[in-house]
Amino acid sequence: MLQTKFLSAGSSTEEALEYACELASSIFLEEDEYPVADKIDIRCESAKEAEKLDELLWIFPEDVILPHNLTHKKEDKIFVEIGYPGSIFGEKDQKILLNISPDLPNQISEYLYYYQLVINDDSTLRERAANTWKECKSMGLNPIFEET
Repeated sequence: MLQTKFLSAGSSTEEALEYACELASSIFLEEDEYPVADKIDIRCESAKEAEKLDELLWIFPEDVILPHNLTHKKEDKIFVEIGYPGSIFGEKDQKILLNISPDLPNQISEYLYYYQLVINDDSTLRERAANTWKECKSMGLNPIFEET
């Protein structure tokens, strides 16, 4: 069954992007309780947000360089691929999805682990993430929420 976790990722998109960098780095370095993966797909809300994350991953965290790229720049040896709704991610067996967009993606069944980053803006983004939680429950998934 798809492992599903909702993670509190700050109160703004900027905080969520930094959190995504930290989380991807921890998975890449096989730290803590994170699963071993062949690839991480990070789904942003928009192309503009994806480009911002692409730039941020070159400088944050400071002590790690993650091999990454945007989905439309196909490269074989990329560990982190960044996209947005409508993007087509590359194929791998052991994939993890970090979803910054508050909406549930269509291709969720392709992944072993699904991390939904929740932006607690006390408004629309938080509400949309709550709807995604309900969708996961209706699909028979057992999401877990973790405060960070």
